[in-house]
Amino acid sequence: MNSRKYNVGREELLRQGKEIMSSSNESRYYFRVFTVNMVLSGLPPSQICEMAGVTKQAITGWVKLADEQGFDALKSKERSGRPSKLTKEQKASIDAALNSDPNKYGFKVWDGPSLSKHIQKEFGLDISVRQCQRLFHQLGYSLIRPQPYPSKGYEDSKERETFKKNETK
Repeated sequence: MNSRKYNVGREELLRQGKEIMSSSNESRYYFRVFTVNMVLSGLPPSQICEMAGVTKQAITGWVKLADEQGFDALKSKERSGRPSKLTKEQKASIDAALNSDPNKYGFKVWDGPSLSKHIQKEFGLDISVRQCQRLFHQLGYSLIRPQPYPSKGYEDSKERETFKKNETK
């Protein structure tokens, strides 16, 4: 009934597939292994695709992949996600700007809204405030609120007292 010739052997592949199905936690991987095992057990891919809701080409591709590269090849690969709107050169330029005085660019401090405006002005790209906050972290920065003087270790404590919010006289 099944005319495909297997490199490893049908029975060995079926055994490996059953072993993996009982030990793995990835549902897509389970599904692919189970589908391959159904083909190896004698069910035609055309019948399985109707039951499983996938294309016949996907099923035969999984069988071929398992036969040629083993069942590990059926695992999902890491997905790269959406590509960045900013190039590496633009990110380097932004990093240089963040290391310089924000007043030079017309801002009091560097934060999400100011970085978003800076990117719009410099590169003509609309990037949301939240994405700019993520960009801060990607570039190695953390959000801190500006304060006029450090709370500890400032030499002139009299001058520091004048900047305290809740100063009592």
